[in-house]
Amino acid sequence: MAGLVSIFTGTYELHAKLAEVVIAPLDKDGKVDGELKARTLQYWPENLTDDKGSNWQSRDIPGAPLPLYQWISGSERGFNFTAVFSRDMDGIIGDEIEPDKYNVDIDAGIAWLRAISMNDYENGFAVAPPVVWIWFEGTELGYNYNAESEGSKSFGGKGSGVHCLITQVSAERTNWFQSGTTRFATVPISCVETMQVGKTVIPYGRKHFKKLWDRWHRNAKMA
Repeated sequence: MAGLVSIFTGTYELHAKLAEVVIAPLDKDGKVDGELKARTLQYWPENLTDDKGSNWQSRDIPGAPLPLYQWISGSERGFNFTAVFSRDMDGIIGDEIEPDKYNVDIDAGIAWLRAISMNDYENGFAVAPPVVWIWFEGTELGYNYNAESEGSKSFGGKGSGVHCLITQVSAERTNWFQSGTTRFATVPISCVETMQVGKTVIPYGRKHFKKLWDRWHRNAKMA
């Protein structure tokens, strides 16, 4: 897989990807959750899809060649990527085997991703899954510069990551050791961006893209 971090040591040029993907579950105050903690993916994902649409309502006009359209709202912005987990050696990570980038507890990683997509219970009442801050290092995915949280300040700052809700975690285990321990797994993850940051709701609009879009220099010449 071309997107996986190279197993070879050496200079920056010898590595396919050195950047990391940080996933930080946040508490109700927008700080990194002290129990769930922030984690990094083992490898850089092969692909990242980023979908955003707008909702328009059509109105048919008798005799008109086309309907009129009324803008209603922005639709959700969805992110999809696949986390890859692998290990080279069988045994108990942290006991029989020293944990490193190429020997991780795959089932534990899947369990953590599932945990941050699920609700919990406190005093007999259901508590919603946490908002997470996802940072694809070096990739400018954040447009809501006003929606800075303590979690985002800890990793890369505003504009570099996105506050999301994880809506789907799937897991496909494709290889095992003779002991039955998972050796390789792919985990497709689906997320939606949220304006709910800590105790506030912070929308954003077209102007928030300007700082980034102004770096696009392919301007058309006027007649």
